[in-house]
Amino acid sequence: MRGRFVLARWGAAMVLAVAMSGAHALSGAVVASDLSQPVYLTAPTGDNRLFVLEKGGLVKIIANGQTLATPFLDLSAKVDTAGERGLLGLAFDPGYASNGRFYVNYIDKTTLNTVVERYTVANPSSNVANAGSAQSVISIPQEPYGNHKAGWLAFRPGDNQNLYIATGDGGDANDPHGNGQNRNSLLGKVLRIDVSGAGAGYSVATDNPFVDQAGTRPEIWALGVRNPWRNSFDRQTGDFWIADVGQDVFEEINLEKAGDPGGHNYGWRLREGSIATPGVGGEAPGLTDPLFEYAHLGAPGGLGNSITGGYVYRGPSIGDADRRYFFADFVSDRVFSFYLGADGKPVDWRDDTSALLAGTGLSGPTTFGEDYLGRLYVLGINGVVVAMVPEAEAWASALAGLLIVGGVLRRRTTRLPSVSS
Repeated sequence: MRGRFVLARWGAAMVLAVAMSGAHALSGAVVASDLSQPVYLTAPTGDNRLFVLEKGGLVKIIANGQTLATPFLDLSAKVDTAGERGLLGLAFDPGYASNGRFYVNYIDKTTLNTVVERYTVANPSSNVANAGSAQSVISIPQEPYGNHKAGWLAFRPGDNQNLYIATGDGGDANDPHGNGQNRNSLLGKVLRIDVSGAGAGYSVATDNPFVDQAGTRPEIWALGVRNPWRNSFDRQTGDFWIADVGQDVFEEINLEKAGDPGGHNYGWRLREGSIATPGVGGEAPGLTDPLFEYAHLGAPGGLGNSITGGYVYRGPSIGDADRRYFFADFVSDRVFSFYLGADGKPVDWRDDTSALLAGTGLSGPTTFGEDYLGRLYVLGINGVVVAMVPEAEAWASALAGLLIVGGVLRRRTTRLPSVSS
């Protein structure tokens, strides 16, 4: 595959055409193909199992190269799955190995609210959780529409008590209820809450940016997002990456560096990416521009219509992947990456689709995921899970150090041609 792409803007500046250069050292290996609409993958610290969310309400385990028949957790009776609703988020407590605590985010079948619950397993090595251990953490009233529910959950590296939660604007087109800019609404936000207590509920993190600010919910960490689909923390630096699905024009990526005090307004619905939202947009003081954005298919340089956020690669060294941020587009079935230059802006942008997905059968990339060592996976809505591995000619020497969850990978791609401009 050869190509040259014109990117959209980051901030207010135009990004010129960037030539893809150099041979990829990456390949993709299928580790599972028997899942039903997987939307997330993660693992507890120090645990070599992979935990995969299925939209329909199951948490499944991949261990020793096999998907276990019995789910780790079955919430299918509680979860509404219409449209973009479903079981949408999973986060293990940083102390899971000792306290057995983990968190899920789903849309409740009865109320249609976003619900975050905590569960506890008596033995963290168990392959089956106790569904009866549920404790309600927070329930967020939703709009009646079936889209923009987000649902990502995570703890920031080094912060063992505060849980970050991404919420979409609740749906329909153009955020008709104005949730993204409404500081009294928890929709269209990134929230940060203290879940270190033993009981149900949560506390407000005392160093949140809007604590004691009149007219603003103190749980809010950031506002003005539309449907932040698959955020991540850089496990090495703590940097916070927020991928936000656009509407008609741009898909965007926002970045908060470690130590950022929060409080950013990313602009929706006033802005889509770095422009006024066509037909409804406007300006407000203090809006934060995206780090990176790309145009929709059909526009010059258009790459896709629905971003899937990913991770900065920090796993066992693959020279062509190290420190690059990987993300995908659900509609165009493509995977991209870049790294940050000395000025903090994206450089060496490229299309990694053929390198990672050729021959795997994956389509509709819904999410990326990391295992406990930081190895990277991409999942497709069609049930396929692909691991990032060194390309074929490096396979023999690398295999010993890259066994996936204790079992030999069941399939790998064939050797790929070099990629150049």
